Amino acid sequence: MTFALARSDLLRARAAASSFDLHLHGTYSVVALRSGAAEIRSRRWSGTVHAGDVFIFNPFEVHSGRSTHEATEYEILYPSREFIRDCISAEHRGGVPTIRTHVVSQRVESRDLIEVLSTPGADDASIEACLQTLLRTCVSSVEPAPPADGSVARAARLLIEENCMRAIRTEDLAREIGVHASHLVRAFTSATGVAPQTYARQVRVAKARDLICAGLELSEVAQMLEFCDQPHLTREFKKVYGVPPGALARSVGPGPDGERGSA
Repeated sequence: MTFALARSDLLRARAAASSFDLHLHGTYSVVALRSGAAEIRSRRWSGTVHAGDVFIFNPFEVHSGRSTHEATEYEILYPSREFIRDCISAEHRGGVPTIRTHVVSQRVESRDLIEVLSTPGADDASIEACLQTLLRTCVSSVEPAPPADGSVARAARLLIEENCMRAIRTEDLAREIGVHASHLVRAFTSATGVAPQTYARQVRVAKARDLICAGLELSEVAQMLEFCDQPHLTREFKKVYGVPPGALARSVGPGPDGERGSA
């Protein structure tokens, strides 16, 4: 995976993979499949996607995927909440939109986005324009998503996301929610597909990505987010992105001319 950051609210990545385990991101993920096919799984939707498809995950949506044959090649755009609000209809700008559309398949908007992302030297304005056009075709809302998990899991998720800068023990989560720790683990894992500690670590990895893009040193990021040390941050980061955080830091850091790196 390689990265590019032309603007602070729209990270880009290019990758090839045969599978990726259950994980999450703190931003939206817009995935444009350039080649191959993959089976995608999340609590909101599951299905097979093919080259030419664009599929979308909302912030903190746990998902996984596996190529059906050979490794797939894909581009990913990680737009912020602010970027999404600016893209879609005005009535959503007072809240955080939830994208309901699963896949944009074989349409002019998906073809245009994949084409511009695959064009060497494509300018950032063209990429942003194609992404905005595609997002405006998607169904979205600001109403709460239909409850896919129980109240215990929802309460734990909120606590974890609100405390993304610190490590939080399962026992502390359970005590704040008012349930036994074993009940919390069962309810959380059943609702999300991952244990609360896995979810908590990946939420901190999501925050680490933001801090790295903001220019902070890896050692500082590890300390701020209460990882044991920088190697601990590296191990957890690789579980989500398949590459160490240094790859992101080198890609998005300013070059000799002061410009951001590119994929």
